[in-house]
Amino acid sequence: MGFFDTLNQARTQVYVISFVCFLCPGMFNALNSLPTSGPSAQNVKDKQNAALYLCFAIMGLLAGGLNNILGPRVLAAIGGTGYAIYAAAQYNIFKQQGGNSNAEIPESANTFSIFSGAYIGLCAGMLWAAQGQICLTYPTESQKGTFFATFWVIFNLGAVLGNTIGTILAWGAGPEGYAMNDAMYLVFIILMACGSIVAMLIQPPGTIIREDQTQVETPPTNVLREFVEVLKLFANPAMLTILIPCMSSNWFYTYQFGPFGDFFTGRTAGLKAIFYWLAQAVGAWVLGNMFLDNTKYPRITRAWTGCLIMVISTFAFFGGGAAFQYVASNDSEFTKIDAGENFGRFFGPWILYICYGLYDAFFQTYVNYLIGAISNDSETLSRYAGFYKGTQSAAGGISWALNGFAFTKDKGNAMTSTTQFWVMVTPCVISLFFMALYTKLFVKDTTDEDISCKAELGADSGFVQAK
Repeated sequence: MGFFDTLNQARTQVYVISFVCFLCPGMFNALNSLPTSGPSAQNVKDKQNAALYLCFAIMGLLAGGLNNILGPRVLAAIGGTGYAIYAAAQYNIFKQQGGNSNAEIPESANTFSIFSGAYIGLCAGMLWAAQGQICLTYPTESQKGTFFATFWVIFNLGAVLGNTIGTILAWGAGPEGYAMNDAMYLVFIILMACGSIVAMLIQPPGTIIREDQTQVETPPTNVLREFVEVLKLFANPAMLTILIPCMSSNWFYTYQFGPFGDFFTGRTAGLKAIFYWLAQAVGAWVLGNMFLDNTKYPRITRAWTGCLIMVISTFAFFGGGAAFQYVASNDSEFTKIDAGENFGRFFGPWILYICYGLYDAFFQTYVNYLIGAISNDSETLSRYAGFYKGTQSAAGGISWALNGFAFTKDKGNAMTSTTQFWVMVTPCVISLFFMALYTKLFVKDTTDEDISCKAELGADSGFVQAK
């Protein structure tokens, strides 16, 4: 049986959306984690990402209902178009500076960058709504961790590939070598544009067969009903309990891709990013497949195991991060770390950045698992996925906006890297309490859809009980 003969199978559809995200947000992550050509370009990038995540937040909340109406193929195909435009805007900044990192950036280029950020935000909301429905709805109850981990592995290999190519191109230019050039930007733009083409392989949800031979059900809906159901999410006890973890799940990117990266030379920043995204793939598979879907144990036990892993990794990884931040920021003679000139000096921070990649994968996989554990209904999980991405992006947009518009050097009140570190850590620590509370109240060994619906409407106590 060939690949095209299996397109209506659940696992194949996960592969398809994974490859779409490999080409679009995967390459976006590679581009976003590479160092910019100078402080002015970084400020434009902060504004661009602020516009991205704020528009992502709006569309993310609405796209779950939109996905129920139009279907994941339409949303993914449209959603994929924004990424190439975003890369083109970054390339425009690169060309406007003409290789001079201190050159002023024309207002027209700045405006185009912010527009591209807003447009990709709308597109990302649609693409991730389609992804959420596929990865949360198509697996059986015992596969939800594994299916999401499979997606996360393939998706993050896009960032690995992008950073690998960029680092190879930059390495020969010396410690201050910049990863991007004309050819590299062209590669990113072409690959991102291909994502919308691959999205045409996504099949209508009602035709999909799960591995237990059940069929995905898609009852009829309409715009008014979806709008009302999205509003109800803000009165849903389960969604309100998971709100802080949802909002925290992208909050730390601003520090990890900004101040932390400033401690490294250009080529070394690209090198460490390769292993950051590899760690994402490994972390998602370890937590999702080996722990959360280990059917030797009841689902409640697995959920609590995931919570324990989150507690240990939060304090262990950020404890190491605090030690590095303290030493680096208080060393008046600190010079940028370069792996080529002194690998021994690079080794510790490199391991720390790998831990940051593991932590992001743990966080995303666990939150997705918790959300998927309380329902198997396609419509409901599509809305839940939109709520997750919408609130996640709202917080991410605030994080980038603080750096790009409020706390800036030209206003004389830029946050220090140490302050940004603690701004990153605090929401993650608070999230641990809500993860545990959600697990206690809502995660049961078997999902009862009738009671889940009552929780969604707020008609019951919100507890999802076992049959």
